Amino acid sequence: MSVETAGMDDATLHAALLQQPAHVLFPPPHELSPGFAEAGWRAAMQASNEHLIPRALTLGFKVAAADQERPENLLDALLVCLRLQANVLAGDREVAAMVLQPGVAEQLPAPLLGRLLDAVPHQLCTIARPQVEVRLEASSLVVPAALRAVGCTRLTVIDRADGDGVQLLKQGQQAGFTACYYQLRAPAHDDATFLSRLQQVLELAPERIVLPAPCSLPAKPAVADWLQAWRLLRVAGYQALGGDHYQRADLPMPLRNGDGQRHCDLMGVPRRERHDLLGIGPGACSQIGDVICRMEAQPAHWRACLVAGQPGVAAGLILSEHERMTDEVVQSLACDHCLDMGAFEWRNALPLNACFEDGIARIALFMERGWLRHEHGVLRIENEGELLWRMIAACFRPLAAV
Repeated sequence: MSVETAGMDDATLHAALLQQPAHVLFPPPHELSPGFAEAGWRAAMQASNEHLIPRALTLGFKVAAADQERPENLLDALLVCLRLQANVLAGDREVAAMVLQPGVAEQLPAPLLGRLLDAVPHQLCTIARPQVEVRLEASSLVVPAALRAVGCTRLTVIDRADGDGVQLLKQGQQAGFTACYYQLRAPAHDDATFLSRLQQVLELAPERIVLPAPCSLPAKPAVADWLQAWRLLRVAGYQALGGDHYQRADLPMPLRNGDGQRHCDLMGVPRRERHDLLGIGPGACSQIGDVICRMEAQPAHWRACLVAGQPGVAAGLILSEHERMTDEVVQSLACDHCLDMGAFEWRNALPLNACFEDGIARIALFMERGWLRHEHGVLRIENEGELLWRMIAACFRPLAAV
């Protein structure tokens, strides 16, 4: 490939990266119906208890950034919400993973955080060793060793230009977490050290590195650095795991055959099998089966719901049959970067072309550029198409592309 052709292709990629839809896997929170509310969520939970849906659960704990409550009061509120959710769940649902979103470890000192984690097995069944992932901003002052001591097993450091994420990652590796991840943000034009920070992260070789997502772009994104970050990961041997996640080459990779078994949850984490997600905290989102809901975002409103004996559901939706099939296609392209058309047709007893005629036509452009290949009934995302999986998946969810 000539330098001129490479430059032309890079220019195309730069434009495509910035034009990606931010919400493809799931609808954005503002599109959930406020008419759904508590009654709809309770009915969905009861229905899920009676159907053979995935039994594994992920708990996602979230706090509001501007919440000024005392840590003890915040812990009490989270425990009440956990108990209210547990009261309507079937006894055979097992918590396989917990995720502490950014801010939780800052607002709950380690002893209180330990009490929160210890409360989960008293309220819900857990597998023998559930994963407990804690996410810290690079500027966080929390000591990773303290989090490891209270039961957190995985650490994700979220890159910031104004924080020493490399040092925080190093502290996490020294603290004995079972795995450490590093999550990149879309670099800003004035972030001169973005690529050098990434080089230092690659030298530490965390188990996973997560590429930037287009949901929050700086005013002037350095899109060339975004593309270069992907190339540096590939040179370092990291392999696409699903979504924006890339895994170190020496670790076992799951079978990614596009058959719909793997699943990216509401937090964008690719998992080996479908997990339902229970969100605990103001603004948290949940998914049980084909039902999605969002909690009250304002801490005061959320706490008022708890006092009334309700977990605080503010809005939600139930996927239609066609939306469920669309979700199946989008999940395969996101999680596996491929779609087994025959497997889809076997499960749904419908030809894919008939269900998504327009989507099949839209993907032709990506095939022409070598970013998507169709072979033996399998669509497979390749090369720089890994960066554009949202755009490719949105061909089958046209409203997301808009």
